[in-house]
Amino acid sequence: MNPQGVTEFEPSIEWVNEDDCDTLLLYLPGFAKEQLKVQLRSRTLILSGQRKVNDNTWTRFRKEFPLAENCDISKISAKFEGNILNIRLPKTRTPVAKLEEKTPTNAPTPTPDNVNPTDEPKMHQEQAKVKPDSKAEGSKNDVEEKDENYEGRVDEFKDSKGVRENVSKKTTMKPNLSRNDVMKVVALVFGFVVGLYCSKLIQSWIA
Repeated sequence: MNPQGVTEFEPSIEWVNEDDCDTLLLYLPGFAKEQLKVQLRSRTLILSGQRKVNDNTWTRFRKEFPLAENCDISKISAKFEGNILNIRLPKTRTPVAKLEEKTPTNAPTPTPDNVNPTDEPKMHQEQAKVKPDSKAEGSKNDVEEKDENYEGRVDEFKDSKGVRENVSKKTTMKPNLSRNDVMKVVALVFGFVVGLYCSKLIQSWIA
C-alpha cells in the first residue's frame, strides 16, 4: 500500500547485448542524479529513485535485476546522462570460451591429389597381397621331389612284394599225382592193413 501522496513510476527499460558487455538503459524523465540509487545485493542489481512532484506529491520507482553468471560484478559501472540511467555489465571470459576461440573449426583433411576416396580400400587390399617367396617355391619343389621319390619307392616295394608272392606260390605247389598212382597207394595200404590183421588172428589161434 502506497503512502498518501506517493505514486509509483514505471520507467521504460531497454537492453543492449554485446559479446563482451550487456548494457541496461532506464529512461527517467524528470529525475536528477542525486535522486537515484544503484545497489548490488547477492548478485542482484537494485535500481531505485524518488523525486518530489509538488508540495504534497512524490513519485518513485524500484527495479531488481538478477545478474547472469558470466557478469563481472567488480567492473559494473553506472552513468546518468540526458534523463537516461546507463548501467554497464561487463562479461567474464571463461577458460572454456578462450579454448573455443583458439580451437580451429573442423578443417577438411588434406588428401593426396588425383586420389579418389573410394579407391582407398582397394589400395589397402592391393598392399595386403603378399608376393610369393622364392624360398617358399623352393620348399614346394623339394616336397614335389620327395613325393616322386616316395612314389618310386612304393613301386619298388610293390615289385618286390610280387616277386615274393610268386616264390611262395612255387614253393607251396602240390605234386601233380595221377589217379592210378593214388589207387596203387591205397591198395598197398589196404593190403598192409589186411596182412597185419591176419597175422594177429593166426597168432591168437596158435596160442
